[in-house]
Formats: sequence, structure tokens, C-alpha cells
Amino acid sequence: MKITDVKVIKLGVQLPKPLGVSKDREFNSRGAALVIIDTDEGIQGIGEGYGPESYIVKTIVDDKFKPLLIGQDPLDIERLWRRMLMDPVFVYWDQKGQGVSAASGVDMALWDIAGKFYNAPIYKLLGGDAKGNGKVKAYASDLFWDTPEIMAESARQFALQGYSAVKTHLGRGLKEDEERVKAIKDAIGDVDLMIDMNCGYDRVEAFKVGKMLEKYDIYWYEEPLSPYDIDGLAYLKNKLDIPIATGENEYTKWGFKELFLKNAVDFAMPDIMRCGGITETKKICALAEAFDVICTPHNYTTGVGLAATLQVMACTPNCEWLEFDVTDYALYKSLLKKPLEFDGQGMVTIPTDPGLGVELKDNVVDKYLIP
Repeated sequence: MKITDVKVIKLGVQLPKPLGVSKDREFNSRGAALVIIDTDEGIQGIGEGYGPESYIVKTIVDDKFKPLLIGQDPLDIERLWRRMLMDPVFVYWDQKGQGVSAASGVDMALWDIAGKFYNAPIYKLLGGDAKGNGKVKAYASDLFWDTPEIMAESARQFALQGYSAVKTHLGRGLKEDEERVKAIKDAIGDVDLMIDMNCGYDRVEAFKVGKMLEKYDIYWYEEPLSPYDIDGLAYLKNKLDIPIATGENEYTKWGFKELFLKNAVDFAMPDIMRCGGITETKKICALAEAFDVICTPHNYTTGVGLAATLQVMACTPNCEWLEFDVTDYALYKSLLKKPLEFDGQGMVTIPTDPGLGVELKDNVVDKYLIP
């Protein structure tokens, strides 16, 4: 089997309401870059390189990776990964950033081809059901910035749907943050609450807010600092009595090695669409296991990224907590071949379709295509 074509489809969705995060930031659109690989045996693979700057992913795939991939055997995934990211010609430029994101999308599409070729879901090719129950535990993601009352009621609704944990975005000052934490905790009772600061604080602010969060028994404190400040994350982890979650803005096993060596993280959050794809995420999780760190992959993307995240989590023993987008994003459930099965207690059944279990539906692609 040989690769005959590689292309990127750019998609974009305008949101009905801006979504607010830390430091008065908000966004009103979401983008995606889907990587499509065709073969001479008629098997097509679908992957996703992290947007929202989908035009950058497209340029890298078109101009750099496509010439390397045409004519290659798509089942040689490890060799092709190393060719994209470790060839001496490219390693000078692409240790982090959109180059790795673009390679992540290619890698994901190659695994989709492999699953279809062997007529098996990807998790079966990578070791099978690690926990043996056929399910993955999910949390509701996300509650974006709003009034305390609106955020609390939204969280209550997620709890009523059976989620055992809810995540919210804060990061706009100690007083404003605490008002929302208190309201949400009162609304959800025993359901766990995760707090995401989207890199919004410096060390002093993050410490003060972290001491406040300790009073409310917060499940984890996500990205309180810039991803550049690994020493600061290690400082907070040592000083605060709440777990630190980070890693969505980190790349490859080499980036995560520094997090682990500096004891800067309790919950590692590799993003499969960004950190190096399925191939590299499995290695990051194995490295985390050696440091006794739980992996909970970041997953705020389309249904393609959701499917890949589920497959990796299913076959990885130290993975917990599937991040499940509850914002009715138009490119989420619509790209899955079959709806996910929830059991009413926050558990998702592992899909068993060959490959990723995703498909490009013409009505969806046509509606959200960016020329």
C-alpha cells in the first residue's frame, strides 16, 4: 500500500456567543485543520492538526510533509514520524509549535489508515483495553466566564446529566474567581470541580488564588502560569495543597520530560493534536507512568481529535478523565460515525469501529469549509 495524496481541509465555526477565559479574553470562533491521506488501495485516513490557525497547518503539510509522504507505505508510522520531526534537515526548526501540530495530524491519519487496514479500532492495535471495563470516565468541559449565577446553574445541569466532574474557566482576579467557585460548588455538591486559568496569572497571583482554591477542595488547578514557567509550576506544586494540571501547550516527550524531572505537574495533559500525534502521546504517557504521573489528555477540538483521544486513553493504563466538550460545537459529534454511548454516570463506552471511527460528512464540510 502506498500514499497517493495528502491534503488539509480548513474548517471554521462562528460561535453564537463569545466564550470568555482569563484576563478578560474571549473568542467567538473555532477553527480546525483536518489532514486527509489517500492510498492506492482506496483506504483514506483522517487526522487533525491543532488549529485555530489552520492555514499554517495546511502550509506545513502541503509544502513540507506531502513531498516526504507521497509513495510511502502508510503503515510505516514510526519511520514516517521520525522523518517528519527528527530528520536533521527539520529538527532545527520544529521542536515545538505548529510544525509538530501538523505532524500530529498526519500521524493521526496514518493510524486511522492502519486501523481500517487491519479492521480494528486503534486501541486494539496499541495494546487493547487497559482497564478491562470497555469504558472511559469523562468530565464536562467547559464552563466559560459568565455571572456566578449562570455558571452555577450550568454546572448543576451537567451534574444532573451524570458527570462526576465539571471544569470551568476563571482567572480574572481573586475576588471574582472566588465568587464563581463558591457558587458552582454550592450548586454541584459532591461533584468534583476543576479550575482552568488558561495561563492567566503570574506566580504571586497564582499562589494567592491557589490558597483560596484550597478552601474549596478543588480537584485540580490547570495552567495557572505560562507554559514557559516550568520552575513556577514546580513552585506552586510544592507550596499548594491542590494538584497542578498542565501540558496542553507542551510538545513531544522531550518537553514533558522537563515537566516530570522538575516535579512540576500532577496531571499531565498532552494534546494529541499538538504534542506529536498518537505515536508520541503513547510515549509521553509511558514516560509519565515512570514518574507516577496521571495523564489526562487535553481535548478541546473536533470529533476527530475526540475519537483519537478516546482510543489512546482506552489502551493506556495511567490515563484518566476524558475531556468532553459540552458546548454543542458543530464539528464535534457530527464527525463521528456513531454517537458515543454514555451510561448516565459519566462513563463513555470505547468505540469499536475500525480506525478512529470518524467520517467527513459532505453537509458538515460544505457548511464550515474555509476556502
